[in-house]
Amino acid sequence: MASSLESNNPKVSKSVMKHHSFTRYWFRKFDDSSPVLIRSVENGTLYQVGVGTNDDQIWLVHVWGMNGYDYGYAYGTLLAKQIIEFLPKVWKHFEEEVMDNLKDLHLPQWLEDLISDKGLAFALDVQAKVSEAYMDEELFNEMKGVADGAKADYAVIRRLHFIGEITRGRCSLYGLWGNATLGGKTLQLRALDWDINGGLQDYPVVTIYHPLSEKLGHAFANVAWAGTLTGMSSTRLGISEIGVYFSDDTFGDESFFGIPFIFVERYILQHSNTLDDALSYIADVHRTCHLMLAVGDGNLGTARMIQYSHSKVNFFDDLNLEPLADWHPRIPNVIYEGMDWVCPSVQFKLYQQIIKNYGQITPEVSIRDITAVIESGDLHVAVYDLTDNIMYVSNARGTNEQGPLKAYERQFIKFDLNVEFARSKIVR
Repeated sequence: MASSLESNNPKVSKSVMKHHSFTRYWFRKFDDSSPVLIRSVENGTLYQVGVGTNDDQIWLVHVWGMNGYDYGYAYGTLLAKQIIEFLPKVWKHFEEEVMDNLKDLHLPQWLEDLISDKGLAFALDVQAKVSEAYMDEELFNEMKGVADGAKADYAVIRRLHFIGEITRGRCSLYGLWGNATLGGKTLQLRALDWDINGGLQDYPVVTIYHPLSEKLGHAFANVAWAGTLTGMSSTRLGISEIGVYFSDDTFGDESFFGIPFIFVERYILQHSNTLDDALSYIADVHRTCHLMLAVGDGNLGTARMIQYSHSKVNFFDDLNLEPLADWHPRIPNVIYEGMDWVCPSVQFKLYQQIIKNYGQITPEVSIRDITAVIESGDLHVAVYDLTDNIMYVSNARGTNEQGPLKAYERQFIKFDLNVEFARSKIVR
């Protein structure tokens, strides 16, 4: 389902580096054209970006609300056609992939047995029911709003929001600040190596949430298809995540009894004002599975990496970053992780590319000479400029698009979140 791990031998990784020096990479100027208005409804507006080309188009949705249902209903109404196409196709694919590759997902035995005996839908329904005790009801209300607005199956929408706990994804991340970047900017990477065979890339959406009540927090941007996977907030926080398949004894156990990680990320974007807010929330929240998270703060000019499980949590900066090994050295003003907790070849490649460009890293350099070289971010890649509040996003090639297949090879679209967070609702 996700990209296979490379060899765990750092010597192998060095030979791979030599091979990559001869590879040609796809890089063009960012698409920074203005969004094109498609239509509006009572609490939402639909735009399209990248319409000047045939190979890179993303839906941009703005939603306003007094509650989660308002958000969801506007979203579902605006994207009804896409959602009706998306749900059965993607659910069928994930169900088949999980059942056929269950042993390869490295799930806790109890969870593997539950899926094997009762099926994926049953397991996800159980998790949703258990999670109700820990989650804000507005999240479920939003999913119900999407279902009503699109006239779609609520159960399938809910299951797809919980499936990340099972499939996770082998991804890469970094946080760079101070001397590591050109001009001392705070930059963050979220490279998602997930499933490019299920059709997710046919429905890329960036959603801008505009709260009309205090209980919904502040404005934030979400890049995803279902749930929160990638995003930045109006308080200049960014999130990144890596699913852990190969952990060690520094991790704790895993559990269904807690808040699925995509909703932990969602809370950080929606409600945390500072890095300290986010870290305190992670420390106290009912966590679930093995992960690595990163939170960057453009106001403080720094980032932290979090080793995450149901029973344990550890926080790292550039001075105590783990795992500490010859294939994963520490770098001043940098946190970084490639593909997994124990994945020496990718970790070492990521280290080499950061060192090669150290002090000169910009979003353009990151796209051209970091993710393209380590080949991470096949489904989508986002680079956050947390200093200037700008997000650069690339999505894998959709069915009717042109150009390279994987997101890290493709053109990126620039989103000026200063503009998007300030955008006014269109009065109908």
